[in-house]
Amino acid sequence: MTRGLHWFRNDLRLQDNTALNALAARVDQWLPVFVLDPRLAGGARRQAPRIRFLLDCLERLRCDLQKRGVPLLVREGIPEEVLPKLLHETRASLLSFNEDTTPFAACRDAAVRRVVERSGGRVVACSDRVVFRASDVLSAVGEPYAVYTPYRNAWWKRWAKEPRYAARLARLPAPIPGIAAVAVRDLRADGGGTGAGYLPTGGGAAARRRLTRFLDTEVRRYREDRDRPDRDGTSRLSPYLRFGVISVRQCIGRAEEAARTDAVLRGGVAKWLDELVWREFYAGILEQHPRVLRENYRREYDPMVWNDDPQGFRAWCDGQTGFPIVDAGMRQLRATGWMHNRARMVVASFLTKDLLIDWRAGARFFLTHLVDGDPASNNGGWQWAASTGTDAQPYFRIFNPIVQGKRWDPKGRYIRRWIPELRDVPDESVHSPWESGIATTYVQRIVDHAERRALALDRFRNARSRMVRR
Repeated sequence: MTRGLHWFRNDLRLQDNTALNALAARVDQWLPVFVLDPRLAGGARRQAPRIRFLLDCLERLRCDLQKRGVPLLVREGIPEEVLPKLLHETRASLLSFNEDTTPFAACRDAAVRRVVERSGGRVVACSDRVVFRASDVLSAVGEPYAVYTPYRNAWWKRWAKEPRYAARLARLPAPIPGIAAVAVRDLRADGGGTGAGYLPTGGGAAARRRLTRFLDTEVRRYREDRDRPDRDGTSRLSPYLRFGVISVRQCIGRAEEAARTDAVLRGGVAKWLDELVWREFYAGILEQHPRVLRENYRREYDPMVWNDDPQGFRAWCDGQTGFPIVDAGMRQLRATGWMHNRARMVVASFLTKDLLIDWRAGARFFLTHLVDGDPASNNGGWQWAASTGTDAQPYFRIFNPIVQGKRWDPKGRYIRRWIPELRDVPDESVHSPWESGIATTYVQRIVDHAERRALALDRFRNARSRMVRR
């Protein structure tokens, strides 16, 4: 009688789960386990929107498993200490998990593998978080891509040859007897915090409903509406993809089916799928270059002089910069744990180009507050905005926050939702309320955009020239 454990992490689903399918084919009895690592989800971090959403997804997974007569084991501790003990207690000989590629995860997983194999157990580790690892999509000379467009073209060629989407639920083995489950709600921290009342419903059923709704409605105008924060034009699937509640393969497969069925959807589907491939690209960059979490991808900007400006950073964090589109985005993030992608680009540009504050400070703040905070995508987005990353926005292209607001939120609906101080300001002035002549309690601008743009251009040019002289 062969027994095994599946270690759930960022793959909180039963359908289209690569490592779980591999385990099911190898054992007669099994148990699922999730380890709450205090390094990631301990203490005050339980209040973070991402952890609260994770625990909700975990509880719904527990219920799904319970319907199938399988208890979910939830343990708190260091995985390399907890998992070998569980293997011994359950007399299991095999541990399966889906790999992650962040530097922390890679070190943790290697430690788990060593201690399990040292004790005589076996490990089945699979690639599942992305469709293709960086080493799966290589250039003609056998190197990983560093530029998105050729990567995307190669990615789609690879997908066409071997799409991998297991639509049906794997047949699960019988559970190891004598194990009791613990309700995940007992592990949650009390209180509210960022995103309280706004967090999406967790679990696979909610993810599938959201995907169906998107493909039935919003995807028709996705190409036109995806940059409009005043409209609900995006998929809102990023939190579910973050924790693998739904697989990226299923999202791609369902979207392709929808486009084949209705030609009207093809433009929107193609643009949305492009965004999913960006996710794969950034994951590959982090896998190949783990240093990017703490360093510039583009070394020519290493001499860049960033401002030490705690007051400006605090104003940015609190949505009190005096630039409406920036403040609306930051207030949305603080209130809900989520921010529209166009707003993410604008606020990141403002921090790095107007306030000239190091992108790493903004990236840390986002990861603390975002329900969908993913190290690879977050890093890729921030380095793009700061002009320090692969395929980055050129340093001389600097978002004007007033122009961005007028273009993407022309009536100011998004701004007024998150900045009630501007509700009475007319449309033509809502993006520059200081011109309206209407007295408001809204804050004054903390910088002059034109002056800061000139300073940013000078700083970036000097950084590049100093790097050349070295």
